[in-house]
Amino acid sequence: DMSNLSDDKDTRPAWDNKLQYLMAALGFAVGLGNIWRFPYLCKKNGGGAFLIPYVIMLFVEGYPLYYLELAVGQKIRKGTIGVWTHIHPMLGGVGIASNVISLLIGLYYNMILGWALFYFFNSFQANLPWATCPRINATHAIPECELSSPTNYFWYRDTLDISHTIEDGGEQNWRMVVVLFVAWVIVFLGMNKGIKSSGKVMYFATLFPYIVLIAFFIRGMTLDGAIDGVKYMFSPDVSRLKDADVWREAATQIFFSLGLGYGSIIAYSSYNQPKNNCRKDAIFVASANCLTSIFACVTVFSILGFKAKTRAMDCFESGMQLFLKRIQTTSSWYWLLWFSSYAKAYILFEFNLDDSQASTERLLRMVNCSIESELNTNVEGPGLAFIAFTEAIIKFPAAPFWSILFFFMLLNIGMSSEFGILQTVVTSVLDSGVKISKTLLTAIMCSGMFVVGLLFSQRSGSYFLDIFDSYSATLALVTIALFEVLAVSYIYKISRFEKDLKEMVGVTPGYYWTISWRFTCPLALVIILGASLAGLFRKPLTYSGWNPATATKDKLLFPWGVVLIIFLVLASVACIPVYAI
Repeated sequence: DMSNLSDDKDTRPAWDNKLQYLMAALGFAVGLGNIWRFPYLCKKNGGGAFLIPYVIMLFVEGYPLYYLELAVGQKIRKGTIGVWTHIHPMLGGVGIASNVISLLIGLYYNMILGWALFYFFNSFQANLPWATCPRINATHAIPECELSSPTNYFWYRDTLDISHTIEDGGEQNWRMVVVLFVAWVIVFLGMNKGIKSSGKVMYFATLFPYIVLIAFFIRGMTLDGAIDGVKYMFSPDVSRLKDADVWREAATQIFFSLGLGYGSIIAYSSYNQPKNNCRKDAIFVASANCLTSIFACVTVFSILGFKAKTRAMDCFESGMQLFLKRIQTTSSWYWLLWFSSYAKAYILFEFNLDDSQASTERLLRMVNCSIESELNTNVEGPGLAFIAFTEAIIKFPAAPFWSILFFFMLLNIGMSSEFGILQTVVTSVLDSGVKISKTLLTAIMCSGMFVVGLLFSQRSGSYFLDIFDSYSATLALVTIALFEVLAVSYIYKISRFEKDLKEMVGVTPGYYWTISWRFTCPLALVIILGASLAGLFRKPLTYSGWNPATATKDKLLFPWGVVLIIFLVLASVACIPVYAI
């Protein structure tokens, strides 16, 4: 039984207070995914309709798995490897797999933070560098920039200096090497102090993004076009719910978002008091995290709506010029109109329009510009923050101030998640009894990961980062969670687990929890796993290569992509059977 464990663990460091732990847990759960992956998935999978599978999946797997991980960590009071070897000696591989995933994700996550640092440093200028195209001479801008937009150019050329294909971008981009190094130095300094101070850092790192999000929400809602954006987000396309992919993406988003399977939840809760009510914590953190996703989504869409409206209006202006030019050539009477300022008034009168919203939209459609089509252009992942958002920010009054705020917020959100991800590894190594000082361990880990991370700072680095982001975690996290829930339900036995929970929380878990752990949760995980595997081999792997000549993205086939993906998945999952053998 687990009951004799608490005595020998009294020397374990603990959180100062409950609030400090909740801040750390929430800071870990609220990551970059809430800001850009969730809005992108909403947009792609039927807008408001996506919230239906999202909330259902929260109940099917989010709450049960989060509570399960919290409870085993708090009861056994060890890191992720210690917890699973304690439940059964053959299960240590589950903990090792969690550590491998944490390392893989920590690798590329820090490159994204490097990008945010680069934009953050570049925001300290009166004129933001992505506001205008750099010029070759007095009359001509750089062609690649003219063909796309200043924000695209700054992202693809100035920041990433991206290569057209994944094969031909082997040389390092020194700016990215520098920011990657700075990002690792910050992580080292933040982690080296241990959970006490990282708990204090967490107060700021967790609460500050909420303050910024609220500021952006208020700013966003007062912009012209914001309502269009939010309406677009909440206009549900229910037909998408028939598609299995939508459910799979909702399920994996819950995983990413809550950080299930990383081992961080276990590591953090292992520093809790044995009698802490972890059921309340699980419900609070999981709910707060999902509400944050939805709130961030509304904020993002209000700003995208503003951007779409400004773009549609710009498009309309140039359309009008052409329209009037055409009139000018057909009749001299119209030609007089060209000079008068009544041109727009005339058109409104001629086409029986007024100044209302509906009329504006009709007028925009006449010249092939619509807010809807602007919103439909797909922006995913980092592009949402580094292209779409930056473009909207340029139009704000006091743009540099908002830009500094936005990227400082991204850094805070990202750092608190990065600390959580790497804390798993540190806790596991220190718990395994290896005689090494924490400082040395953190230094070795950070410098090793910086060297491997140079893969992402080369010119083709962002292509590699996309693969890591799409594949290194999804399949592996679901597999780990499946092993966790089966181990507790059938090896450790639900009856024993219920007794432990009664001892810690004071009440026996109800039917919802026990049925979830025994049946619905494992079943859902098996289905998701099957669907993800099928999806992997169903269509050829492609990526979007940036073509500097046309300043557009080309769909390119992934050479040896499947090999890399299989390696990424097996790197972690293979630990489970290998350790058992």
